[in-house]
Amino acid sequence: MIEITPAAAEQIRAALAGAPEPGLALRVAARRGDDGEVEYGMGFDERREQDEEVVTDAGITLLVSPPSLEEISGTVIDFVEIAPGERRFIFYRAHERPVDAPSAAPGGGCDCGKGGCG
Repeated sequence: MIEITPAAAEQIRAALAGAPEPGLALRVAARRGDDGEVEYGMGFDERREQDEEVVTDAGITLLVSPPSLEEISGTVIDFVEIAPGERRFIFYRAHERPVDAPSAAPGGGCDCGKGGCG
């Protein structure tokens, strides 16, 4: 359903290790924007709903709500260097793996200063 690269898993685990609350999971969400592009988001959450999909990848528990399931399926979360010294999470479809330009990855990235991970 969703894949976390080793680089992303390392960053997520580091953020979880520094979290003040134990037992947090990574909530990921996706929706199709008005322009047709998929918009992704993620953040830590201790709350789990009964109808959510719970997935484990790279030792990380992911929560996905039913409205996001279709858009999330086949997505990869990676942590890449966008520019020298600038690293961030990006989301892309497994079959659209970016080669040389991670900032141009379909679906954009997750800016962790805006309620996201880390």
